[in-house]
Amino acid sequence: MSAEKIVKEIKLTILVSLLVSMALLVTWFIFEISDIPFANKSLLALSLISSSAALASFLKLLKIKKDPNVMVSKTDERLVAEKNEADSKALKLLQGVLFLSYLGYSFIIPEDIFESIGWWITLGILLLSLFAPMMFRHIAKGT
Repeated sequence: MSAEKIVKEIKLTILVSLLVSMALLVTWFIFEISDIPFANKSLLALSLISSSAALASFLKLLKIKKDPNVMVSKTDERLVAEKNEADSKALKLLQGVLFLSYLGYSFIIPEDIFESIGWWITLGILLLSLFAPMMFRHIAKGT
């Protein structure tokens, strides 16, 4: 992948993230002014998440412009393999934490099993984390 293409992709990511952040912030502001009790704090939090994603992309762009040799780390097979291995270990760690939180929730509050939305959300995220890698491998083989 060429350096110009990566820079354009990062700039597009920054633009989209900022637009989403501004749209969520404006929506939050409108709801706050009109006293509509529809998740006003969550819209503010979501706007902060997308603006932080834009900031991270901007810092990545500055790093690439400061040192163009950073582009080698994007295409070097050994470095990509190390990154993939680290991502895999992080996913396994998060799956373990999710499993322990699911079991803890089930054993600490047994009367909430099948009734509480928190229990269902924890179970859903756990199952998604377990089956998502297989689904993504299947999708990647299809294309």
